[in-house]
Amino acid sequence: ISKLTDDAKRLGGVTVFTAKEVTELQTSFARLGFSQREIIDVTESTLNAASALGSGLEEQAELTGSVIRAFNMDSSEAANVNDILAKSTTESALSFEKLATALPTVAPVANAVGVSLERTTSMLGKLVDSGLDASTASTGLRNVFLELQKQGLSLPEAMAKIRESTNKAKTSLELFGKRGA
Repeated sequence: ISKLTDDAKRLGGVTVFTAKEVTELQTSFARLGFSQREIIDVTESTLNAASALGSGLEEQAELTGSVIRAFNMDSSEAANVNDILAKSTTESALSFEKLATALPTVAPVANAVGVSLERTTSMLGKLVDSGLDASTASTGLRNVFLELQKQGLSLPEAMAKIRESTNKAKTSLELFGKRGA
């Protein structure tokens, strides 16, 4: 664990967090099943995200880790993941707490149907901006993805059908069911 210790000391000297706090973050990632190399990959960007989002380190590790795993990303993509999470909170009504509620529900299904993290957070942001709470938004979005998968349609195909429809509400209902519409 000498590499982790050295990294914790280095990051404790160049971030707002102490080496002890960095070690606790590393421990959180270890509990999530991340390897030593993966922990080193994700630590610095997760510290930056926690600082930017005002989240606790353990909670940020859980969110970052679950998003990386749900979207089958490599740990080397952690900086991009954390940038997307932070950006989504500055461009919508999403907060860290709302992301932590919503993303674990919708992320695995979004990935399974080929919807990117960027697109998923964007859609969640629009739904929350429209007044839906994060839990309802994520459950509804997950159900939309599942229903489209069942029907063999992609999201762009479904949106095109709705746009071209003379009765958008009826078409939405037919495509997604009452809750998803």
